[in-house]
Order: sequence, then C-alpha cells, then structure tokens
Amino acid sequence: MLTWEGLPSLFPGFEEPLRWLPLLERHAALVAEASARVRVTAVPGADAVQRHYAESLELLRIADEAGWAGEICDVGSGGGYPGIVMAVMRPSTRIHLVEPLQKRARLLESMAAELGLENVRVYAARAEGAGRGPLRDHCGLVTARAVAELREVLEYTAPLAGDGALIALPKGSALESELEAARRAMEELGVDGGTVVPMNSLVSDRIHVVLLRKHGATPPKYPRREGIPGKRPL
Repeated sequence: MLTWEGLPSLFPGFEEPLRWLPLLERHAALVAEASARVRVTAVPGADAVQRHYAESLELLRIADEAGWAGEICDVGSGGGYPGIVMAVMRPSTRIHLVEPLQKRARLLESMAAELGLENVRVYAARAEGAGRGPLRDHCGLVTARAVAELREVLEYTAPLAGDGALIALPKGSALESELEAARRAMEELGVDGGTVVPMNSLVSDRIHVVLLRKHGATPPKYPRREGIPGKRPL
C-alpha cells in the first residue's frame, strides 16, 4: 500500500515535493471532511493515496512524456481527481474542471480556494454543454477519469481539445474492445492515435492510459445534445 511519504520517490520527475505533497494531503483531508455532505468517492480512505493521488500523478507523468502544451481540462472531475491534483502540480497552468453535479462543483470551488489554487476554474455543467461553450477547441490536454465507455467519452472530451492537443484517458480491462468499438468515434471527431501506455505497476497493474491526438476543429454537429452520447454512442 502506498503512503504519502512514498509518493516523492515514486515520482522523482516532479520537483519540489515539499511544496506539493502537503497540498495533496490537505486536499485529501478536505475530501474526507466533505464526505458527510457530498459523495465524491467510493474508494476507502486507506486506498486513497494509491487510487486517487498516485494514479492522478501517473496520468500526468504519462501525458507529460507524450507532450502537450496549453491549458488542461478535466471532465467529470468529482472530488478533484485528477484535476485538482494536476492544478497542484502545475500552478502556472490554467486548469478547467467540468463537473455536472452542483454540490460537487461547489465543493471543487471551495477546495481550490482553500488550497490557494488560483489557476482553477470550475464549470458546473455537463460535458456536452461545455463542449459548445468557451472551452470548445481550446485546451492542450483533456482527460476524464472513470466517466464512460471510450466511444462515449470521446464525444465529451474531443470537442474541448484544441488542434494538436493530447487526450489522455485512463481505462481498465475492457480497453482493447473499447478501442475497436471507438474507431468510428475517432474518425468522426478528428482524433487519431490510440496509443496505449501502461501505468507503472507500482501504481496500478490494471490501468492503462489511452493517448489520442485531436486534429483540426470539432465538426459543428458535435457534441450532440445532452444525454445523446450516452444513449447512442458513436
């Protein structure tokens, strides 16, 4: 089981652990304090360091190695995984958190303020709406954690990605079949790649990250209206 003290040695590429580690610990405490009011995670507290923080850091590490530039958007941010974690690690980068549930969106705003994260902006909106707002074709890195099947989540994330942007999506054991089923969605949304990178086995031996690239502007008909991507995935 990973501990807070073990994170810096597991991620030596992330500098200044004396700055970011206390912020991540404080974020975990804020989530725990809010748990009686807002349900943001089903992960037991003992597993949170590994399942939430190490996996979020590993996702960022893999995205960094793939290369990206610009602003970050996290779709379905929940309690701030990985969006708040990325905001802590990249204080000079604007982080957009898209969260449809009003209680969670307000919690994200309060946690960002408590942690002094001036680089965070929260959108209390569904991804379909966000994809037709000011974030459309805007961000350099877009991610979504445990949101939906790949062909569905691509319609949520690709419209938020700018030309040449990286879309990084952590997925579990059904990845191979999801990738095959998502070929039409990739073509329709102007996304290619589908490179699969396993997480460090010390972080997770079951999660891989799918890396895709967005090219050009999002076709005008996407994303479709709210609820349709889930009911009729591409």
